[in-house]
Amino acid sequence: MASNDDNDSSLDDLNQNDTERDLYAVLHISKDADATTIQQAYRRLTLLYHPDKHTDLRNKQLAMELFIQVKKAYDIINDPQKRAIYDVLGMKGLKTDGWEVISRTKTAREILDEYERLAKEREETRFNQMTSLNGSVHTTVNLTDIVNQLNSSNEENDFSTNIQITEFTVEQSIDIPLTYQNTTTVSAVATTRNGRGTGSLTTSFRRTLQDLSWFRVDLTFSQHPHMGLRYFRRITQKLHASVATTFSFIKGRRAIATPGFVFSTSYQLSHHLTSSLQWKTGRGSYMKGFLHYDNQKWSISSALQLGINNTYGAIDGVYRFPDVCNLRCSLKLFIFGPWIEYGIDRQLTKYTHGSATVAISARMGVVLRLKFNRGSQAFTIPFQLSQEILPSSIFYATVVPVLAYLVLDRLIIQPFTRLEQNRTQKKYQDEAREKQSERRREAMNAQEVLRSLVEQIKDREGSQGLLILQAYYGHLTSTINESSTKIIDVTIPLQTLVKNSTLKIETTVSKSNLTGFYDPCIDEEKSLFIKYSFHSQIHTVTYKDTDPIILPIL
Repeated sequence: MASNDDNDSSLDDLNQNDTERDLYAVLHISKDADATTIQQAYRRLTLLYHPDKHTDLRNKQLAMELFIQVKKAYDIINDPQKRAIYDVLGMKGLKTDGWEVISRTKTAREILDEYERLAKEREETRFNQMTSLNGSVHTTVNLTDIVNQLNSSNEENDFSTNIQITEFTVEQSIDIPLTYQNTTTVSAVATTRNGRGTGSLTTSFRRTLQDLSWFRVDLTFSQHPHMGLRYFRRITQKLHASVATTFSFIKGRRAIATPGFVFSTSYQLSHHLTSSLQWKTGRGSYMKGFLHYDNQKWSISSALQLGINNTYGAIDGVYRFPDVCNLRCSLKLFIFGPWIEYGIDRQLTKYTHGSATVAISARMGVVLRLKFNRGSQAFTIPFQLSQEILPSSIFYATVVPVLAYLVLDRLIIQPFTRLEQNRTQKKYQDEAREKQSERRREAMNAQEVLRSLVEQIKDREGSQGLLILQAYYGHLTSTINESSTKIIDVTIPLQTLVKNSTLKIETTVSKSNLTGFYDPCIDEEKSLFIKYSFHSQIHTVTYKDTDPIILPIL
């Protein structure tokens, strides 16, 4: 189960780019305001901003915009269902179709899960209108001759770089969604190994059923054609099962179809622990059991396979350093001896993931495997360093990639990352300046509308009432410089909110969301200075940006 910190982090990620004005600030109320408070705030503001109070055509139009803004905010906050969605997801959540199931009693986690589900469905719908191209390149490079020369004690031998590519495989596949439930995949594989080339073409059809089960039919055309069928079913929320069969066609005097079946089940024992069992019949038959434990910090897997051709036991572990890398280690025990792997993987750039793994075994010797994923493309390069287990090969496989990565990180990855960060920051600043300019225009228009109402409110307050003499908002210093571009005069919007010698603004979000306000110093600390008169006595007070306002202070 996700922790509260995880929930808060997810919600912050959703709302960090929301540029809409906070609706609670529009109504000048707190997020826990009850229905009565919401209705009272709405009535008061609609009376204040009503267009009929103005005779000037421009002010009438500007007042209408403020009136509509308050009406929209009220329609959302006064509706329990819409308010529940807005509290969790902001305005972007209200733009999602299918929220009829959400109620005010839903928790933030439940609403977030529902939003993610609906967003995924929209993404799948868009995906169904296009094709998806995936590809991989696998190149096996033999470096044993170079390593042998490095280990040779004969100084008279001339060093030569004899590098052999023993295998090269390219695979490309394209997914073609036909309908929301049906997808066709076409994939092609071309391989050259030790000077001999082979290839295959596979077409697949997959249909998703209403109970979230699915089946797939594969037809492969190659030197040995075969047809495959696979069916997957979710039996319960924790239990999954699948069955697959393959018919291989062997050419001879007559075509012979040899079937093989694979049965597998998976059961979630607990939130972090999953088990599975797999049974394969026919050629290369085996039975395999699998147990996997995974939490946010580390994961461990164990497997035991019993088969005629391949029997082994394995244990794999992954330790995660958040935002840094993942360390991996694996031990497999075969009949011919142990197989040890260790390695590291990490996110290199926003769209590129890389890994390096060292495999050591009596059968294969020492192999360094590099893999890079960028988007839907994968590149795998195994380097065969030696046919035997040599300490020098293990040293080269371990140290050389680390040194190469450090150089690559310093010369390419870090400069590229900084460039991307600078681009992102510049884009954010440009958007912030554009947003600031728009908010400033709105604030000035609002103050122009409210200016015509200030004298009426002051007359009702009289000399003994609450009069706002000066009010400045922004990055304030010990000495307020009225000409500074980092502060704005908000005397007018605050005075218009005074009623019965009281000024109350209960919202706890940034005051730049208030009507007649804007943010004059983005990403800087802001506060609000107020100089007011009450019962003919002058007072001053300074509020932090998110503090509620209650005047007079008694």
